[in-house]
Amino acid sequence: MRRVRELSILVTGIGGQGQLFLSRLIGEIFLRNNTPAYIAETHGLSQRGGTVLVHVRIGGSVKSPLIPIGSAHVMISLELIEAARYIDYMRIDGVALINNKLIPPPGRRVSIDPEELIEYVSRRVRHVYLLNASRTAVELGMPISANIYMIGGLVKLLSLVEVLDEDSTDKIIRELLPSRAIDTNLLIYESGKREMSKLIDPMSIEELKKIFS
Repeated sequence: MRRVRELSILVTGIGGQGQLFLSRLIGEIFLRNNTPAYIAETHGLSQRGGTVLVHVRIGGSVKSPLIPIGSAHVMISLELIEAARYIDYMRIDGVALINNKLIPPPGRRVSIDPEELIEYVSRRVRHVYLLNASRTAVELGMPISANIYMIGGLVKLLSLVEVLDEDSTDKIIRELLPSRAIDTNLLIYESGKREMSKLIDPMSIEELKKIFS
């Protein structure tokens, strides 16, 4: 793992999807590597159905816990509408990891096309990766663990660009996951890593490294 001066990760989704736990996992990974990490929930309520936005800022050069508009290196979104809602926080050369799941807002009868949302996000961020987090979590019997799948995708990304050491991070994840259903959650985590590895073109890794330099 190389020294991180400043890394901003935006975590979005709907209340009940586990954004705060995901954000705390990210922070703890870096804290255990002697790198400062700051977490701030700024919008919405973490109650089921409400929009949730969490700022995760990492590195010795960070001056504020809040990510300025247009400055996030990475977005992790557990839902498509929320990815589109907060896309202006992203750098144009940033990386968006998005759970391929759409949750229609309560009380809204207007049809929302997932493909239009994906196209909207892709026009504003250069690197967009859709992950089958919710589908895989449901198939493995743990629908609430889509967030664990997404952290797997992030760990694979950051290891490929040499921000994290994958083996030591895997060990930290094993220590931090709740003991209940640990085997299933580790399987979900590894599934996220595998899908991310397949999605990233090896030819793009050098370009991705520049985002985190």
